[in-house]
Amino acid sequence: MKNFATPKGVFLPAWWIIGLSTVGATHSHSQELNPVIVVSNRVNEQLVDALPSVTVIQKLDIDKFRYADLYELLSGQPGMQLTRSGGAGNPTSVYTRGANSTQTLVLVDGIPFASQGAIGAISPLEAIPLAQVERIEILRGNASAIYGPGAAGGVIQIFTQSPTVASEGVDVKADLGSLNSRTIQTSIRKNTGDGQLSVTMSDNRSDGISTMTPARYINAPNVKVNPDRNGFDAQSFGLGWRQNLSASTQLVLNYLNTSTLASYDNPYALTSAERWNTKSKLELAGAQISHRMTEDWKTTFTYGQATSKLSTLTNDVVNADYGTTNSYQEQIKWDNSVGFGRNTLATFGYVNQLSELDAGRTSYDWNVNPATPIDVRVKKSVRQERIFGGLNQRVGAWSWRVNLSHEQLPGSQSGDTYLLGAGYDLNANYKVTLTRSTAIQLPTVGQLYDVAYGGNANLKPEHSASTEVGLQFKNANSFWRVVAFDVHYKDMIAASSNPVADPFWADQFVTQLENLSNAKNKGFEFAYARRWAAWRLQLAYTIQNPENLGSNRPIQNRAKRFGALTVSHFMDERTSLNAKVLATSERWTPMIGSFSSSALVPGYAVLNLSAEHQVRPDLRFSFSVLNALDKTYYHLDGYNNPGRTYHMGLKYAYR
Repeated sequence: MKNFATPKGVFLPAWWIIGLSTVGATHSHSQELNPVIVVSNRVNEQLVDALPSVTVIQKLDIDKFRYADLYELLSGQPGMQLTRSGGAGNPTSVYTRGANSTQTLVLVDGIPFASQGAIGAISPLEAIPLAQVERIEILRGNASAIYGPGAAGGVIQIFTQSPTVASEGVDVKADLGSLNSRTIQTSIRKNTGDGQLSVTMSDNRSDGISTMTPARYINAPNVKVNPDRNGFDAQSFGLGWRQNLSASTQLVLNYLNTSTLASYDNPYALTSAERWNTKSKLELAGAQISHRMTEDWKTTFTYGQATSKLSTLTNDVVNADYGTTNSYQEQIKWDNSVGFGRNTLATFGYVNQLSELDAGRTSYDWNVNPATPIDVRVKKSVRQERIFGGLNQRVGAWSWRVNLSHEQLPGSQSGDTYLLGAGYDLNANYKVTLTRSTAIQLPTVGQLYDVAYGGNANLKPEHSASTEVGLQFKNANSFWRVVAFDVHYKDMIAASSNPVADPFWADQFVTQLENLSNAKNKGFEFAYARRWAAWRLQLAYTIQNPENLGSNRPIQNRAKRFGALTVSHFMDERTSLNAKVLATSERWTPMIGSFSSSALVPGYAVLNLSAEHQVRPDLRFSFSVLNALDKTYYHLDGYNNPGRTYHMGLKYAYR
């Protein structure tokens, strides 16, 4: 029977209770088909009890193929597409159920981080190294009633490496591979009386590939491509500490610092000899204190902050035209969960969030000859508040939930969102679900106030409404779920033909951002996991039809069909073999060398292979071949992907 209330006296967050691999043991065959999750409702529940569509990427999945970044790991998930402008380390965008890349909320240990620039609230996924990731939970569909503005497409909740009593010790992992790629990672986990401490450090480097091929643009003299390879250099440091202050009170601290220098080809460079790099730094810090007021009431206070710094370099010097973009977010949150018996749980709370943009670059006054450079500086912040509540209940074969949220937004605006869900157990194995939800997406600080890029202080929030119906099956060895969804987006922010309000920038022909676009998407998602004997199977497949409303222009970067198939075979307790096929149909993407045209990029299928062997209890060897058939394929028009690459690694666990 479903039990919403957390066990009395237990305060371990879900990412410390579940989904952890015991590295020092023999190779594990198990992969939890019905893990405990928190992303669906921000409280612990089994995956089969979640009413919205949710998938979980566990530690076994993360380690399986020695992937270089989150792009490679997340590719092929149901309802989710990703693009990357080149190899590992380059900018990555995610599109969930046809939503814009700015409409998927990304959280790291519960802390939101996203750029506040005029391009929109894009979270730099390429800045999160896999070395720091313990597990990932993905919620598809509108989730503003649970997480606030920013979750119109869905939520990606990333949990970093965390301390546990069972895994005390030191892990050292080293990988070498094609393209002169090399990674070293060290993790230390230590018990400290009534608490645990974890520290993880990583260094990841590669010479990369040439992001673009010069020969392809020999007849396009306006496109300048440097033929050199485009590598990346990334370091990270993560810390987690959990301390039981008393039998009813627990303190949790998290910290993550990453820095990345990634080379890329700029098709709008002045000459083909120019070297272009993006330099990014991400810092996240959070503190959480939980206290059990009574046996059934738990209250939690959380403080989190995220700082993202991005600059563009040309020939190792900051490019004044592109400049720097620094974004800062600070969030204070009060969460409560109150259980009424075994089958009813109420949640309520308050959130106060500050978003700030500090950006600088050089622009020009084109009305004088020669054009005069102008220093552009934007330093603005906005604050939003939110109150929310929810009720979850189980009555016989029925389960239902209501989540409501009221947002007090910048500029004296406000908004209300909801999520209504119901589930019915047809029998012990089959269940049907239905959810209806709404979402809002706030303009970023740059979209409101960066007038040189079209900023418009009168912008309204974007809105979304979604309906999904699901059927799921679960027994001891298999789990599958098929979901039909229908989602509508309106008031989406886009460049208009109207000049900005500032007369100077209007004279420079800068047009303002406005709430112009509407879109919709319908489709089906299918997720399947099966284990039998020494075999494991995972399948994800999505069919969708994203459409622009009021325009015949195709929606960019969204394929109509995509999916992934993973097969694993455990030869014995120590050795496993894995194969994964990623496939997608054709899709439209921006055309290189044009600011307004689109290019139809062909579909593709890519095969990845890997093997793992437990040499001895404290030593594991792994080997992988990515793009094993050496396919030439593109996510975006003109941007190359690596051919066949080989990677091998050793992991030593001292206990």
